[in-house]
Amino acid sequence: MINKLLPALGAIAAVVSFSGAAQATTVVTTNYTGANMNIAPGTDGTYSADFGKSGIEAGDFEHIYTFTLPAYLTGSASINTSAVKLKAANDLDLFSVVFNGVALTGTYGGLNEAVFANDVPIIAGKENTIVIKGMSRGNGSYGAQATFAPVPEPASWAMMIGGFAFVGGALRRRNTARVAFA
Repeated sequence: MINKLLPALGAIAAVVSFSGAAQATTVVTTNYTGANMNIAPGTDGTYSADFGKSGIEAGDFEHIYTFTLPAYLTGSASINTSAVKLKAANDLDLFSVVFNGVALTGTYGGLNEAVFANDVPIIAGKENTIVIKGMSRGNGSYGAQATFAPVPEPASWAMMIGGFAFVGGALRRRNTARVAFA
């Protein structure tokens, strides 16, 4: 029985060993002037980000933040605006916010806006995007926060499933002692 399981265990170990540790590279780019997005790695594989823009001139705007992280993660983000008076020069209206294709929900329009999204998939080594569209009345601003937490990598899933198969097979083939009564 052990001889039959050894090739399967070897294959699982190979998948895990070739998956390797994720690189610690974070790339942040934006396609407009004055962007400010800071991403900080945590000690536990998480990342946190803060970004935003102040002093946005009057008119419609589209700000696109792109970033690359080294691991498959899930992200949560929130974006807030505030103004002293509705439709004043510092009032800003968000039209839409999209995070990797997921539209943020919450309060759009009005004096103070707050939109958010949870459990957005972050693709390792690929460009991830947050697109913010809105309209400023002359000196608008918004602030945003995001957090990114690890999800199991495919190799981890393979190892876990292989472990279940191994335990199940061992339990199924276990010899039980038989008691005979005279």
